[in-house]
Amino acid sequence: METGDAIYLLELTPLGSLNLNLKAIQVLSAITQPVLVVAISGPPNTGKSYLMNRLVNRTKGFPLRSGKTLPGWRTWMRCLPHPERANESLVILDIDGLEGEINENTKTEIFALALVLSNIFIYNSKGTVDQEALDKLSYITKLPRYVQGGAVDSHREICPEFLWCVRDSELELWMGDFRLVADDYFNAILHTGQGPDDGSSVSRFLMERFGHRTCFEFSHPCPEAGDRRLDQVLGGELAHDFQLQMERLRGHVLGVRPKRLQGDSVVNGQALARMVEHCVSRLCQGRPIVLEDLYDAPRPSVPTVPRGAVTDKTMPQSAKVARIVVPCNMERPVCLIENSEAGELSVNREAVDQILSVISQPVVVVAIAGLYRTGKSYLMNKLSGKQKGFSLGSTIQSHTKGIWMMCVPHPVQPDHCLILLDTEGLGDVEKGNTNNDSWIFALAVLLSSMLVYNSMGTIDQYAMDKLHYVTELTELIKVKTMGGEDESTEFARFFPAFVWAIRDFTLDLMLEGKKVTEDGYLENALKLKHGSSPNIQKYNLPRECIRNYFPTRKCFVFDRPADKDTMRNMEEVPDSCLDAAFVNQSQRFVQYVYRTAQTKTLKGGHPVTGKMLGALVVTYVDSIRSGQLPCLESAVHTLADIENTAAIQEAVQAYEKWMGEWVTLPTETVVELSEIHNQVYPEALQLFMKRCFRDEGQRYQEEFTKNVAGMYAGIAEKNRQLSTDISSSIILDQGAGIQDKVRNGHYMKPGGYSEYEKDMAELVRKFRATRGKGVQAQQVLQDFLAKKQQLSDSIRQADQSMTNLQKETEAARERAEVAEQQRKVKEEERRAAEQRLLDEKRAAEVNLAQLEKKAKQEQAQLIQEHEKVLMQRQEEHNKLMIEGFKDRAKGLEEEINCLKAKKKEAESPSWVDMVIDTSILAAPGYFKAIPIAAKLGKFLWKKFF
Repeated sequence: METGDAIYLLELTPLGSLNLNLKAIQVLSAITQPVLVVAISGPPNTGKSYLMNRLVNRTKGFPLRSGKTLPGWRTWMRCLPHPERANESLVILDIDGLEGEINENTKTEIFALALVLSNIFIYNSKGTVDQEALDKLSYITKLPRYVQGGAVDSHREICPEFLWCVRDSELELWMGDFRLVADDYFNAILHTGQGPDDGSSVSRFLMERFGHRTCFEFSHPCPEAGDRRLDQVLGGELAHDFQLQMERLRGHVLGVRPKRLQGDSVVNGQALARMVEHCVSRLCQGRPIVLEDLYDAPRPSVPTVPRGAVTDKTMPQSAKVARIVVPCNMERPVCLIENSEAGELSVNREAVDQILSVISQPVVVVAIAGLYRTGKSYLMNKLSGKQKGFSLGSTIQSHTKGIWMMCVPHPVQPDHCLILLDTEGLGDVEKGNTNNDSWIFALAVLLSSMLVYNSMGTIDQYAMDKLHYVTELTELIKVKTMGGEDESTEFARFFPAFVWAIRDFTLDLMLEGKKVTEDGYLENALKLKHGSSPNIQKYNLPRECIRNYFPTRKCFVFDRPADKDTMRNMEEVPDSCLDAAFVNQSQRFVQYVYRTAQTKTLKGGHPVTGKMLGALVVTYVDSIRSGQLPCLESAVHTLADIENTAAIQEAVQAYEKWMGEWVTLPTETVVELSEIHNQVYPEALQLFMKRCFRDEGQRYQEEFTKNVAGMYAGIAEKNRQLSTDISSSIILDQGAGIQDKVRNGHYMKPGGYSEYEKDMAELVRKFRATRGKGVQAQQVLQDFLAKKQQLSDSIRQADQSMTNLQKETEAARERAEVAEQQRKVKEEERRAAEQRLLDEKRAAEVNLAQLEKKAKQEQAQLIQEHEKVLMQRQEEHNKLMIEGFKDRAKGLEEEINCLKAKKKEAESPSWVDMVIDTSILAAPGYFKAIPIAAKLGKFLWKKFF
């Protein structure tokens, strides 16, 4: 696949985060050929892009800066057929100059990404190679912070070949009458500039990390070009020396073999796309790239086909049929939950069916709530990266009705979708039904992974009174289907992170004469009062709810953005016309949300996709409309039914697709079909297990196994029937001559039996030598010989040239041949039975491995959930002690001890054993110590296969 013009693969946003271009990922994913990946970097305006264009004999392709700065920083990509090897592709990554305002850490991240992705890395500079030029590469010495693991050998295994291209060369290569080559000069500079062995030396780093280093020098491409851009200079006008130098570089680069990973595994475009997504995701999360994760990533493998069978096919992997990721980047919001004039809530089915249902990515959901006309929509627009998005009203009337939604690619996590929910302003005097405010606030809590509460002025008692909705949540939300005395203690497990945004803040952040942070200001406002009077209880209640319900809390204060006239047209006003402090505060708020808002999860830590979020919206709103309380446990059960059913369908379709692609019927042996099945089945099972959750009693796994078993049985039966048809046709075609002679009475003469036996022996030989007959060939041959036995007796008896003894001897020989053929058929049946037992064992082991893996994942998620709540409760306990509420703190200790006990129980190795049962399976031979999970696999296999 060729991209004529360059397409950007990665860009650095104004907020400093890396943003992945999904169109570029789609281009890479369409390349099934092995790829040679060339990355080039260096200071700006040194001719990197021109060099890469000339590498593939193009004058245009990558954008040339010509001394001008393009908007933003980007890594550009071009994908082309390899100029010299037809079965390979060439991927070129052109990295904008890593100088200027880009900080050192970001430079190192980009450098690390280029090294991991490429197998040739070119550093391009002008003039000469000296210590000053090396110092510009100082950021590369931080590479070990960003790339870890693997059989690193000081990272030589993953570091590509390093080429330093010196443009408009001023290298001093003459030593008297002797001229050095550029490589010798380059290596001499590295050796003389090694410096201390403290990890800070660029020279030492290049020598230790890059096993292959080469230097190329270039004269000016066209000294007579004058003011013309280089891409306007014709090839014939280029300096002869430059053309020769370019040919040397081209020959060197294009002679390198395709990109490979550990174990000599060739990388194609699809694998490279997965590597890009994985690496960028790790770096955006502030985590290093772990090489083992790249080595373990799904990649093509050759199926094991027994008995020397030859195949040029590649075994499918689950990543190839992963659900389609639909990049959703809305320019305008849509109404998700409508609020009618009569005060009735309803779901906008178009928003669910046409938008959310096609988002298969995990989602980060940020909802904003607060009093009407407080600027909530403006903050949502900043998060969406759009100047115009959510409607900004300039009157005293509430401008947002219901809950509006906007979906954009997550700026920090490339494999996630950021969903923004802007809720109707609370406290609108024009509303007749105030219950709607409570329900809208409750829905914002239930649907989001981060809730932003927006208010004006300061946090005082008036502001707290307006947040009375938080005190009503216990009356509006159920945790468990059966309910309980006080379920609010469970809220911290499921509620979102809480952010209080205070607009038009005019106070100094001072308490008792000392400066405090915004968070300190919030914590002071949430302090409780001593006493038990009704007024004090009313004062404490909203504060207790915020402290106890939400796992984390954060505060941001915002200055007034501009004067009144300017604020009337905020959608049209650029940041440069707003108060500088307000712009800075907004950027800090946006960056915090991008970095800390978590993926929306269900109980047990299962990530929510857009499609699942849509189902949650429908479930909760339907409950409200029917007069019932939204129930978290019930919603999880509903989603589990929907998602697990879809997981079965997806995995079964994958199994059917893979078997259809990789099985050529009829197979020569049962083993051949079984081997392919035994490679496809675990992949399909893994695909199912990855998506399913809360499969209590393995009901859905049983249904998946049943469906796959039915398909496998159908394929096996089709294999047998097709083999029978083909074998019968072959033997009838090959025996047509014998049949004609029988009809003509040709064998009914002296010596006829001998001729008949020779013809039959030749027929059997030719039949057995014919390939492609399939698994029923022996059975068809046996049936054929059995049917011909009576004919053979007749011909033998009619042959007057044979003695009785000869006739008896030949009859005995024929019976022995039939018996031998029967033995071969029984041997085939025995092998098939053994293969079924082996399949049974493999299925048991696969089910055991997958169940253990799933149990360990659930254990880790449960421990994380316990830790989150335990940390929140311990912090609250400490604050209560500091504030002098010892009785309250003591009451909290019982809950903390209970949480510690649950966490300890979940951390125990026996937890996994308890989930999958450690009962020993009483079964013969190779099943002799397999736990109950294998028993389940064996039971499912025996039941359905």
